Amino acid sequence: MSNNLKNSTADNYFSLLGLALSFDVDKTLLNHNYHEIQKSIHPDKFANASDLERRLSVQKAAQINDALETLKNPLRRSIYLLSLYDVELSDNDTSIDPAFLMEQMELRENLSEVDSKDDPLGELDDILDDVNSRIKQAITLLADLFEKLLSDQEPTADHKEESEGHLLKEAKALTLKMQFLNRLQEECLNKEEDLADQF
Repeated sequence: MSNNLKNSTADNYFSLLGLALSFDVDKTLLNHNYHEIQKSIHPDKFANASDLERRLSVQKAAQINDALETLKNPLRRSIYLLSLYDVELSDNDTSIDPAFLMEQMELRENLSEVDSKDDPLGELDDILDDVNSRIKQAITLLADLFEKLLSDQEPTADHKEESEGHLLKEAKALTLKMQFLNRLQEECLNKEEDLADQF
């Protein structure tokens, strides 16, 4: 495991929910562990406890809820994993591939013109399928990148920092792309609701 990985012990959301540190998450196990933990810290169990114990129970429940929401969402999970390496994302980040930005502008333009098409819902479905396919591809690539980052197979000393830095840079760029794609997906779904209301 990388030396640059912080919070690699009991302090992260994965260990909190009894999961291995990985981008790929067993959702059944995630939900099962979440419910088991929630039962153990339910406020009813602390009815006769001190104010401090009740407050700690509420804080723990909030932390467990946040952990669940983070780990079940691929984008949030990727952002969280990057944060464990002290890699933060910013809305002003300029490391996005210009070709990708051009594609996004094109997709947004197509989305804005949907109303004027003969079959707006059909056109919108095509755009949404394209966006969903791109998100799915990004998730697959992120799973591969994080598997390499988190694997126990250490590269040779000469290449370790360079290799990890390169993988983190790729994972960050891909996560930023996924943020764009998720926003576009949301815009498509909102547009779909608007169009459905018109028919």
